[in-house]
Amino acid sequence: MILHSIRIGSWRYFVNPVQVGPFSDGLNVLHAPNATGKSTLFEALLRGLLDNHGVSGREVEALQPWGRHLAPSVTVEFSHGGTDYRLAKRFLNRPSSDLERRENGGFVRLSKGDVADQFVREILTREPAGAWVGAS
Repeated sequence: MILHSIRIGSWRYFVNPVQVGPFSDGLNVLHAPNATGKSTLFEALLRGLLDNHGVSGREVEALQPWGRHLAPSVTVEFSHGGTDYRLAKRFLNRPSSDLERRENGGFVRLSKGDVADQFVREILTREPAGAWVGAS
């Protein structure tokens, strides 16, 4: 997998949407002082790629910015096997998962919901969906 960009909103430290990327070819380094959200970005990346959008419970509720009832969201653009994808997930309030594939210069919807979640987990891990948090 090659990561191109990540965008998160209403995710712990980040109330307003924040995008990191597009990344350049080769090695990219995220450098910032402690407590500025680097670990939060990596957590959002992992949860976005591997968690089911419908996951619930205290652990996912803790992703919301403190004192706010906002739905955490993450959008990840990545390449795998020579194909470009964009995955957008929203957790908790009206959870959703939309997977798009680049075709003819633009992104076109490939799948949504549980099918999108499962597809991404399988191409990235080669493991069945049941192995991950919130999988059904």
